[in-house]
Amino acid sequence: MRILVIGAGAVGGYFGGRLAASGADVTFAVRPGTHAVLCRDGLRIESPLGDLHLPQLQLLSEGDEGVFDLALICTKLSGLDSALEAVKGHLAPGGLAAALQNGVEAEGKVAEVLGPERVLGAVAYIAAALERPGVVVHTGEMARLVLGLPEGRQHPHLDAFIDICRTAGVTAEVAEDIEAAIWRKFVFLAPFAGLTASRRDAIGALREDPEAWQLYCDLVREAVAVARARQIGLPEDTVSEVLAFTRGLPGGMKASMLHDLEAGRPLELNWLTGAVVRLGRERGIPTPASQTVAEQLQSFAEGRA
Repeated sequence: MRILVIGAGAVGGYFGGRLAASGADVTFAVRPGTHAVLCRDGLRIESPLGDLHLPQLQLLSEGDEGVFDLALICTKLSGLDSALEAVKGHLAPGGLAAALQNGVEAEGKVAEVLGPERVLGAVAYIAAALERPGVVVHTGEMARLVLGLPEGRQHPHLDAFIDICRTAGVTAEVAEDIEAAIWRKFVFLAPFAGLTASRRDAIGALREDPEAWQLYCDLVREAVAVARARQIGLPEDTVSEVLAFTRGLPGGMKASMLHDLEAGRPLELNWLTGAVVRLGRERGIPTPASQTVAEQLQSFAEGRA
């Protein structure tokens, strides 16, 4: 199986690097600046699960005509359109594309551009940050992929990829209902990103602040209410399960949106907390806590000039 990884940031760099290190046929497609850095220095992963240095990577260059069985799209959501254009000319007949991105709208865009038969639903659970081009810092032991085809369909490429992940020591599992799995992450991440970014603090301190924790509880309840209004198959105890999960996170954990805010980069606000507001409005679900947080962060959404 030939795998194309679009982007070598926190998600693409970590999972693509682990797969490549195990001997999988992995090619990275990255921006020109990152391409130059990876050619010169390779890719480094610093992780509690083991550090890794790949001095040489397979990189897709302009004009290359490689054809791939699976594309893992690991850009920020703002780069999804250009990533899909890049994938278009490189996906083999019968190939699949998975958007390992935050939010709940990427799969629809993949289906629109590449066709619904190409969609591989995917969720990446990882706490990691790109320290600088070519250096990924994994800040916890959580590193897991959840995958699945819409409507529970089967595909040999999915089975093959799960086997490749196991060989690489990457935890990967198949979800019976991938849409519910994608929303399960969203109802945690949109509130988590909104809280940590708006309060400019890691989750440990915010858990100890009664007012901040109450805000987080409200954000989670609103996200779950939006999911239910859209008839997503989340368990009845989703709110309490998300809160328990958050209580167990390392105290220093921050959402990637806070890392982006601190670095002056554009935020995924409109696809996370902002999406709770927008999707709630479509179904008549009030989301006052999410709207307040989104408004607080809106002036930073495009990053610093």
